[in-house]
Amino acid sequence: MSLIRFTQRHTVYALAVGLVTTFSSIAPLAAQTEPVKAPTQTEPAKTPELSKTQQEAQKFYRAGAGQARGANYRGAVENYNKAIELNPNLGNAYVGRGAARSTLGDSTGAMADFDQAIKLSPFDAGAYAQRGTTQYTVGNADAALADLNKALELNPNLVPAYVNRGHIRAQSGDSEGAIADFDQALQIQPSDASALLNRGYVRFSKGDRQAAMDDLNQAIKLQPNYAEAYLSRGTIHHDIGESGAAITDFGQAIRLKPTYTSAYYNRGLVHSKLGNLEAAQADFSEVVKLNPDKTDAFLRRGMVRAALEDPQGAIADYNQALKLQPDNVEVLKSRGDLRAAVGDKQGALADYTQALQVKSDYAAAYVSRAETKSEMGDRAGAIADYTQAVSLDTTDARAYENRGKARMDLGDTRGAIADFSQTLRINSTSADAYYHRGVLLSKLGDRQQALTDLRQAADLYLQQGQAQGYRSVLDQIVKLKNK
Repeated sequence: MSLIRFTQRHTVYALAVGLVTTFSSIAPLAAQTEPVKAPTQTEPAKTPELSKTQQEAQKFYRAGAGQARGANYRGAVENYNKAIELNPNLGNAYVGRGAARSTLGDSTGAMADFDQAIKLSPFDAGAYAQRGTTQYTVGNADAALADLNKALELNPNLVPAYVNRGHIRAQSGDSEGAIADFDQALQIQPSDASALLNRGYVRFSKGDRQAAMDDLNQAIKLQPNYAEAYLSRGTIHHDIGESGAAITDFGQAIRLKPTYTSAYYNRGLVHSKLGNLEAAQADFSEVVKLNPDKTDAFLRRGMVRAALEDPQGAIADYNQALKLQPDNVEVLKSRGDLRAAVGDKQGALADYTQALQVKSDYAAAYVSRAETKSEMGDRAGAIADYTQAVSLDTTDARAYENRGKARMDLGDTRGAIADFSQTLRINSTSADAYYHRGVLLSKLGDRQQALTDLRQAADLYLQQGQAQGYRSVLDQIVKLKNK
């Protein structure tokens, strides 16, 4: 995700936008109602008559499965516990309990259940698929792929296993393998919205926006209450410049899922970009209420509050973000920018310096620290920081221009002219660079080139509506002509 940066300091803050996405949410797996039989079995085994105890265990198992379908996972675990207590060899109950435990965040308990299910039923594709899914959630991607491969070997029609394997392949950079898995899932079950959602993500990541949009439209058509699909479609709408449609989709995701922090966050980012700062602040406030540990939401709300001229609120947000992530360089720089804007130069310097201690190649922090040093009269220190910044980012016209001004103040005329010339190679619309270079060239006696630069500066100031700059350059032209 791209991070918000200020485009100017000590003026209104401009907000950029970068969006999160849940395209690639791993698909949930439902417990198998019956284990897959061994492929070598040639004759159907006779089903023995169940004892009363086994029948009672089955009853609790079915009750657990029903509660899992209704998202009552704690109740499901309780019923599976009773089923297993009555019949310790009921493999499906272990699979169901493992799935419920995994959903509740108990990965260790879930893995133990799936291991036991596989021990009891070595040919249960669902148990392998469930274990593979849990393996991935705890960071064991290779083990997850091995389990999903085994599941599909045992049951080549297990759609969620294709979806989840496709997800893992996509995250590892194997886009073609991922799409092949999603295609296979959709060939078996054309109405599988999660396969469409995930395929849309991969297509989007490959730059095929239209195909991604087609997948998401179809997913929403098949499953109109699919909040994740609306979030993802909103991301594409934003990417192609359709901000209104993006806001509508994020809003629909929120209506379907009122605690959907990603949807609030994305909508807040788009509102910020459009200048709807009050709406953006409301969305980011909802995010931090739902998830008080989301550092980025405090950062974004702080930026919005700064733009709304609420420096105290902004500082409070930056402070909270730094409590969560003390070494977050974006927050440190943002707080430094705000401190500089309100006159706390020493506080700003401290924040920029801390950010650079964490990330020594952070060019933007060097530029901001240089500007603050220059405002405090430390031109030499500013030049050192600008020099470091342009060594890291040779395309930063602002750093060259500001270093030129600092060099000019210290009497380094030729060094300043070199910087203004480099500024204009990168940004030919910088009226200030033309103006200052023209003034310096006149001091060196290059009257003709000085007049050329000053006239160009005058035209640019006029085009850009900078009346004071236009008047200043006209005064310089008159003085030069009278020499």
